[in-house]
Amino acid sequence: MVGRVMASRISHVSRGISADSAFGKRMDRLSNRIFGEVVRPTDVRSMKVVRVLTADPLDQREDKGVGYFPNQPMFHYLTKMLRLHGLYQDDHVIWRQIQDEQKSARGKVVSPPIGQGKRAQLRGKK
Repeated sequence: MVGRVMASRISHVSRGISADSAFGKRMDRLSNRIFGEVVRPTDVRSMKVVRVLTADPLDQREDKGVGYFPNQPMFHYLTKMLRLHGLYQDDHVIWRQIQDEQKSARGKVVSPPIGQGKRAQLRGKK
């Protein structure tokens, strides 16, 4: 009887952690949890979520860093200067200028000076 018990203990140890026993599954899950992997087997769609969440944030990536976006004030100034010299035409800016001219022709105030807008007029009535 003793020989069988010893043989069964040895066979349990030799089966290994990755076997399909309950102990092996629990050990695989535990090792996955320790090393930051997906604990249970998942499908492809769930793995996409895992891949997205484990990726580096955009501000820490090389291709999406601070130098990725253009210098907006500089480009605004350059396009303004090119428009002034007649080398660049921005249709939206031209349309806004025409709308402002039509408003001023009707007697409307396009942009009142600071401190003389609607709120300042309402404050003066009280």
